[in-house]
Amino acid sequence: MPIRGVGYRPEYGLEVVKLWRRAFQRAMGLSEQDPFEELDGHLDFFASLDPACHHLLIESDSSTIVAFMSLSPGYLAHLYVHVDWQGQGLGRRLLEQAKALSGRGLELHTFARNTSAQAFYLSQGFAEVERGFADIDDNPWATSRDQLADILYRWNPA
Repeated sequence: MPIRGVGYRPEYGLEVVKLWRRAFQRAMGLSEQDPFEELDGHLDFFASLDPACHHLLIESDSSTIVAFMSLSPGYLAHLYVHVDWQGQGLGRRLLEQAKALSGRGLELHTFARNTSAQAFYLSQGFAEVERGFADIDDNPWATSRDQLADILYRWNPA
């Protein structure tokens, strides 16, 4: 099926947040759930970000959002692929776009327990820079500090 890149529009908000939550929950081994107060908070968070930073991939026939990334200069804050579309090169496609837009290099964080993301970024030329812990206030899903262990990765152009 043809996939096309589109810019973010506010009417995509709910679908993007649902994609983001489901992909995150699966990657982190969390139960899939969508309590309204969390969903509402994520919608508010996503709406607070600069829409120009969001890049989406949409399945052309159905207009289903299949992947998205949030990219600011030099930093990839989010890259998620719909769970039904993973393994089809969509993450790589967005990452190539991010690299092209970040000629001086690119950094990102991933949680240490997200081993599939680690393998993906390492296979795409990123190197581990440092390990640390994410902020509990930004991650209410976490029940222990160990769950917040994260890794900073960096890609430098050749």
